[in-house]
Amino acid sequence: MGKKYALILIVLLAACPAAARAADGKPVYKWVSANEYYFILPAPQDIYFPGNKDTEVAHPWGLGVRAVGNGERFSRTGALQLQSVKISGRNLPEANSFYILDLLLGLEYMTPKVQDKTLRFTASAVGDIGLSNTDFFLAPVLSAGFLYTTDQAAETPTGLTFSVFYRPTDIALSDVGSGTKATLRPALGVKLGYIFEGFWTTKEKN
Repeated sequence: MGKKYALILIVLLAACPAAARAADGKPVYKWVSANEYYFILPAPQDIYFPGNKDTEVAHPWGLGVRAVGNGERFSRTGALQLQSVKISGRNLPEANSFYILDLLLGLEYMTPKVQDKTLRFTASAVGDIGLSNTDFFLAPVLSAGFLYTTDQAAETPTGLTFSVFYRPTDIALSDVGSGTKATLRPALGVKLGYIFEGFWTTKEKN
């Protein structure tokens, strides 16, 4: 199963340069450095403990920073986020929570900017390279949401963001406290953020 998800991640990353080409086949070198800072809200998800075959409810929440694309339909995106996963109704040997560090890499679509239209639709498909204690995992993540533009004169996408994301795979964890094994089930999540205008000079097309 790990090879399957690694293949999905490779395909997503390979698609990024292809999607960044212009209609005439020439590469588009324009890369806008807008950054999104976001919160991951504690939407509940199931966590399964195979030792005694119990299923409890986990409440992940977290913070992240994301490199936003150029705002021209398809673009590459990447994010780094830290999640704290709190477990309800169970006393672990050391604590009732653990942490997950995620590196997200993939492709985002954003509807084109239209004059006097403040709402833009977004969607993305990314690969999640995660670390929890000593456990590495790979998982695809799909998301859809909206950007509420607060500055239409800005060169980069700027404004408030809301998105719902879905991880369709299990995450096997060998240690969530004194060697306790667990499995995070597929789950939905919610993100709220704000995209700030980029600080670097934008490259032009050749």
